[in-house]
Amino acid sequence: MKKHFFRALLVSLLAGAMMIPMASCTVKDVSEDTTEVTKVEMTDPETIPLPEVEVIDPADFGAPAIVYDCDDGSILSTYNDKTAADFEGVCHYYEKEGYVPYSTGNMGENLASTFVKDDAMAHIYWHPSNQELNIVLSETAGATLPPAVPEVTDGDYVCSVVQIMDAGHVNGMCYIIQLKDGSYIIYDGSYSNQINKIERYLIENYKGEGKPIIRAWVLTHSHNDHYPAFQTFVKRARRGESIMVEHIIVSPMNDENYFMNDPNDYDPYLSTTFYEEAAQLKGTKVVFAHTGMKFTFCNLNMEILYAPESYYKTSDQLGNFNNTSIVSRLYGDNYSALFTADVGIQGSTIMENLYGDYLKSDICQISHHGVEDVPLSFYEYVQASILYYPCDLWLYDQTDRHWEERKAMEKWDCTKEILIAGLGQYVREWGTTFDADAPLSMPDYPTTSSSDEENEEASPSDSSLLSVDKTAYTVGEPIMVTASGSGTDWIGIALEGANDSLRWWYVSSVGSETPFDLLATVSGNAQSGSLPAGTYEIRLIPNDKPWSGGDVTAQIQITITEAS
Repeated sequence: MKKHFFRALLVSLLAGAMMIPMASCTVKDVSEDTTEVTKVEMTDPETIPLPEVEVIDPADFGAPAIVYDCDDGSILSTYNDKTAADFEGVCHYYEKEGYVPYSTGNMGENLASTFVKDDAMAHIYWHPSNQELNIVLSETAGATLPPAVPEVTDGDYVCSVVQIMDAGHVNGMCYIIQLKDGSYIIYDGSYSNQINKIERYLIENYKGEGKPIIRAWVLTHSHNDHYPAFQTFVKRARRGESIMVEHIIVSPMNDENYFMNDPNDYDPYLSTTFYEEAAQLKGTKVVFAHTGMKFTFCNLNMEILYAPESYYKTSDQLGNFNNTSIVSRLYGDNYSALFTADVGIQGSTIMENLYGDYLKSDICQISHHGVEDVPLSFYEYVQASILYYPCDLWLYDQTDRHWEERKAMEKWDCTKEILIAGLGQYVREWGTTFDADAPLSMPDYPTTSSSDEENEEASPSDSSLLSVDKTAYTVGEPIMVTASGSGTDWIGIALEGANDSLRWWYVSSVGSETPFDLLATVSGNAQSGSLPAGTYEIRLIPNDKPWSGGDVTAQIQITITEAS
């Protein structure tokens, strides 16, 4: 932008330099020697002094309309009634202060630039729709940003997007993008028992030397159908040795905003234990995403269209915790994929107003497993040909949860494929397009495969989350159980095939990762003592989900027999 400005300015000055002196030339009377003209001394264009670009110190604006603590060591200040010229002036101010441009570029008509100075960061973005200028300042965030220009930008791999199959749950979300150099970007991961599938995919599809590299793992928000697979990845020490994670991208909120949400819905994971867990991964940097940021990973760019600050910085807005989701888009080679996570109607409405037609993308992950109240008008802007639904067929067909919207999108001319996570593990090559007259495709894949069944058998007995001292007991013998969880995660035991648990305990009440005797510890329904002979299931279930709801973090089968 600066280059174009100076170029235009130079042209106008040159024009002025040529016109003004010519107008003052003196020509002798025609009755005299008309061939002689007074010589005009022209100025060398390179010596024409250029005016200084306006520099605007944000302090000159006065007090900001909003000051918001983003809970990542950064402070966001919002100024109203500002122009694009104000944005440019502030950017020049930080450059004058010694900040170096990290990324810059338009998002539609919206302007955004990020600057770094040693470990410090200044991120500035301006929205023309509401004349709002935002400045995010951090003393530390500049140290963790991905390289502005990646060392590797090409390779021999086929760039692709895969929706990891999730046949065991009605929700959960995991997408893996393989870049041209063979490295990966991951979105979320779903429940902990998905980690085996994730790791298997990463290893089997990487053919290079050394270990697979995750360039960026995006944890879109703090709901436990999105991040537990990441937790399990961390808890298994060998994961850091077999797979490298370079960056984790998050956008936490401050505590005040967490508690503004439904107390049965909010989850503060990304502002609490996440940091301790991320620190266990050697060489991994935590990147804090803000609206308007841009990153580059090999051949693809990532832009942050929406971070929760865009909604929660006004403290009088209560609402749906799903609006804490990061919404981002990957783009490159004239192709793009939009990941909306679980964003709700408030967040999607903000994006409609900010971006409009700029939302248009080739691939779209439908928000909140396809059952959120995001209006059709949002997806009309997106106009994607491939729709990824992170849900199973049962949830997709629910007639009482925005079923009309899903059916309407099936009929759109732009919709060419609807891919449901519960039906298959769909991989699409980056750049996949369709004939304009191609009919809608909804592949009817089987819900499981032999490899998936093996995978599901491996994960429920995951000893990093749930374990017992053995799996065969006699009546009355202590059953020592160890579980890892937080909040309202709970452990239950039931006869095999039962629809409800006989006894249950909150992990927080028995101690996370502390062995307890299942028979001697009084349960949530005030029972203890021996269990009769039989085959039992012990389950670790997240966030007060029901026993029979399908949301199982880990599961173990044990047998109890009569003493001989």
